[in-house]
Amino acid sequence: MIGFLFTAAGFLNLLFYIFAIGFVISLIIEQFVKDNERDLYIVQTNRKYCWRQAWIVNIYWFACNVGLYFISRNMQSPVDTFWDGM
Repeated sequence: MIGFLFTAAGFLNLLFYIFAIGFVISLIIEQFVKDNERDLYIVQTNRKYCWRQAWIVNIYWFACNVGLYFISRNMQSPVDTFWDGM
């Protein structure tokens, strides 16, 4: 379960950066296509999609981290067995 949560948190972290970069790129492109209504609609739709997906991915990432906190809270600390053989 811990391995799954670590993998999911890492993947969601990657997805968040992709959507955040897409949002910033669409903000920049939106400044250049103010003349054409069709292109402006496409860019605004893309911006809204990236914004919404970034929030959703961020909420799932937070939930994974909360799950990792509750799972690892009750775990025992590892025992140092390196010096036992000497």
